[in-house]
Amino acid sequence: MPIDLTVEILKVGPGGTETLATDQARVFLGKGALLARDVTLMGRSPLKEPLTEKLRLRAELRPLGVTQAGLALVLKSKVQVLALSGSGQIPRGDITRSLNLEIAQGASELVTVYESPPLDTKVTLHVKWSLAEDSEAPGADPTQVALIARVFEVGDSGETLLADHRLVAVVGHPASTTVDRLVPLPGNEPKKVRQDRLEITLVPLTLSGRNLSLSLEVSGEIATLTSEGNQSHPLAHQGNYLLSPGVPEGAELEVRSGSAGKEGWLRVRFRIEITALF
Repeated sequence: MPIDLTVEILKVGPGGTETLATDQARVFLGKGALLARDVTLMGRSPLKEPLTEKLRLRAELRPLGVTQAGLALVLKSKVQVLALSGSGQIPRGDITRSLNLEIAQGASELVTVYESPPLDTKVTLHVKWSLAEDSEAPGADPTQVALIARVFEVGDSGETLLADHRLVAVVGHPASTTVDRLVPLPGNEPKKVRQDRLEITLVPLTLSGRNLSLSLEVSGEIATLTSEGNQSHPLAHQGNYLLSPGVPEGAELEVRSGSAGKEGWLRVRFRIEITALF
């Protein structure tokens, strides 16, 4: 039995409630839906200092069953604080939660996954669900789509292919892959390198005729690693695309360092190219 899930990411603070993002997925009972977002919180401390927190949010929602009481759902979340401006220290570990929920049909559930005392702000997930209209014949296999995810680094002299990943995804379910590499940096420090890490999540949303609606999410970081400490620069992208068979679509991302002289690089540009075969 497929379930349609809708998750709103809310920022709840002194200024009220703001919807930061909305994600939707069609999930079969016992399977999981992955939510991946980078979130930025901005405000002022009690001393009126400007503060910014950059967070990386991951959540898995796994519907277990539907009864007269509603939907039984397991929600696991993990929040990592990537950067923090102003006074304060970045937590050493991730902030995690694991909950068993029961949501009545037509109702919803609010789950707080992160709290920022300096900003007096919470990040809350607003979870809603409904029974999906199953148009497939009983016993029919879920529709699968072959996907090609290519990652290029874009430089002044052209493009360099970094990764060429072949994936298979079921419509309504995510497929993920990761690109992770180390790049030596110029300088006198032998251990000075740059780590590029990109997590790519593809979710085929609907397949209609010769058109595939697909959600692309990219998250990760570019980190300068030295013997004196590390400097992290987060990256994130989310977009919905309409793909035709064999015709690539995608996006470009750019990350800049704080100082080319200090970190050994000024900017890095990537191009993500997605091709669907169906």
